[in-house]
Amino acid sequence: MKNWIKKIGQNKFQFFFFVGIVCLMFAAIIIGSLNNNKQVEQPNDDTTITPSPTPDDEGVGNISDEFVSMPFDATLEYDVVRKFYEKDASIDDQTKSLIKYQNSFRTSTGTSFALKSGEYFDVVSAIAGTVTEVSNSPLFGNYVVVSNDEDVKTYYYGLSEVCVEKGTKVLQGVKLGVSGTTTVDSETGIHVYFQISKAGKFLNPEKAIGTKTKELK
Repeated sequence: MKNWIKKIGQNKFQFFFFVGIVCLMFAAIIIGSLNNNKQVEQPNDDTTITPSPTPDDEGVGNISDEFVSMPFDATLEYDVVRKFYEKDASIDDQTKSLIKYQNSFRTSTGTSFALKSGEYFDVVSAIAGTVTEVSNSPLFGNYVVVSNDEDVKTYYYGLSEVCVEKGTKVLQGVKLGVSGTTTVDSETGIHVYFQISKAGKFLNPEKAIGTKTKELK
């Protein structure tokens, strides 16, 4: 080995060639060491990436597939104490849709719900939308109106307590108030008188409930 190195020293070309080979080997060792130490994190194929919700996903107004719900907790035991008047309804249903006030009768354009227990209950929004009216009627008591962008309006009459303000945006199921009584239909006891309309036309609430708001007509 010593004799070979000595010969290299005597031949400049062989000497520089030898130095070059040594440098290349040294560089290769360094690069290999760096590659082994470098840690690259790879995504786990089993990891589920959940996108952050956009304002439309979590806010009011995303109602394209919303179904009209009951204006209270549907798990409660309830009765329909006042029907919506329809010309082709049965005699019994038509009779139940007549509101007697003083010495006259009027046909009902909504449905009254009451608990079998006769107790008060929370009244909630049947749709997502904006509270467009909060007021009081001499015949129907305190009431709230919730409207959405599809020209659907829901009305909640006879409230003994109101807990929202005009202009408030509400999600479906948000509490609007508490049931109560109405002067015009006192014989129905503690209840909520619920109306729903689409483009100004009143619809039968019992048929509208469970229907997509965009399919109401």
